[in-house]
Amino acid sequence: MLIHKQNIFVIFLIGLILFSTSCGDSLDTEPKQSISSSLALNDIEGARSLLNSVYDRLQPSAYYGRDQMLQPEIMADNMRLTNSNSNRYVGERQNSPGSHMNRWINSYAAINEANSIITNIDNISASATDKAQLKAESLFLRGLLYFDLARIYAYEPTKVVNGWNNGVIIRLTPTLTITDSDLRARSTVEEVYLQIEKDLKDAIDLFPAVTSTTSRYRANKTAAQALLARVYLYWEKYTSAIQYATDALASPIASLVPGTGFANAFQTAPNPESMFELSYVQATENLSANDSPQSLTNNNLVGAWGDAVPTDEVYNLYEDADYRKTLFKEATKGSESVFYLQKYTGARGAWTDNIPVIRYAEVLLIRAEAYAETEQLELALKDLNTIRERSGASLIVSDSKEGVVDAILTERRLELLFEGHRWFDLKRKGRDITKAGLSAVVPYDDYRILGPIPTGQVTFNNKLKQNPGY
Repeated sequence: MLIHKQNIFVIFLIGLILFSTSCGDSLDTEPKQSISSSLALNDIEGARSLLNSVYDRLQPSAYYGRDQMLQPEIMADNMRLTNSNSNRYVGERQNSPGSHMNRWINSYAAINEANSIITNIDNISASATDKAQLKAESLFLRGLLYFDLARIYAYEPTKVVNGWNNGVIIRLTPTLTITDSDLRARSTVEEVYLQIEKDLKDAIDLFPAVTSTTSRYRANKTAAQALLARVYLYWEKYTSAIQYATDALASPIASLVPGTGFANAFQTAPNPESMFELSYVQATENLSANDSPQSLTNNNLVGAWGDAVPTDEVYNLYEDADYRKTLFKEATKGSESVFYLQKYTGARGAWTDNIPVIRYAEVLLIRAEAYAETEQLELALKDLNTIRERSGASLIVSDSKEGVVDAILTERRLELLFEGHRWFDLKRKGRDITKAGLSAVVPYDDYRILGPIPTGQVTFNNKLKQNPGY
């Protein structure tokens, strides 16, 4: 792929990437449908192609294709490496300085493309319905991208440590050429959350009502409601989290699968519980043995690494009667007995799995936690035990807010294992990270809780403050 020198300068200067041509089929490289932003918005088809590029930027192994789902698990206490491994995620397992999630440059490239659509879509000659749909999807994706950036590089608004309330850089208009670029400082994390809230509310207003046939492979009203509920949970705006989670759960787009169907749900496209899912086409979008979640978390194909397995701690939390335990396959890795989690098995072809970004069960647990934090314990237990009963596990009984909240956080470990939530759950609750088998503890006020901004970005932008400790 040809990358303009001018754009390389912009990458180092302000963290935006604009690609002038499409790339190859492999998602190991840049998204295959990226096109010049300056040419994309002449008509509705150009806008759709540019929007596809934003979706594509979510797919590589360095983002939702693998790392966004697995790094938060191994950086916390849900995942470990087998004794013999390929050295992937060694730094993350040990929480070595700098071994963190890195989404900065790709995310701002995607945000820039979304900005182009949001800013210019109203000037295109097309139906009001088509323009509203594309604008709503772009707003949703921009909100998701900013939320992921904020939770990697910043504290949550209510959990700031030592007054460090820096969020990320907010850009809402497109940068198409070097003359459009400027240097900006980080907004406060509160300002970033306010922008995410606005994007998602605007998207909800623009999206049409969902039906049972609405595509889960595209952003939609239910997904926006669910994501906003997640944002409010992190923000500790629990009443709003309850409201938007309830709206999402009332949608016909997804439902809770019965326990006997739980394992099969992850081999079904789309997953019946998905409110928003990234779709992968095996012929052109497989992530290969070196980069797919199937290869890292499984040994079911020749060439699979099978390096990453659940910790004994989390595995032992499952009751024997829990249907979710059927997702584990006992195997031997070298001379070691392990259990492989069967959420990523190459269901769409070798090294190819869809990624459920937001699931019905997660939204139910969001509402349960928000109920518990507002001391509506009966309602919290009802939502929590809906998950437990579905799974064949014993029901939870507690009369204390702390007990119910802890039970919900444990249930999130069991239900959302290897779906990229555990690190963020501990971080947003202000809890230390302890890891069985390792002596190291990562206290909540340790600088390693936040990811390092790429050095080149800080070097070329003297207004951009690096996170403490790096």
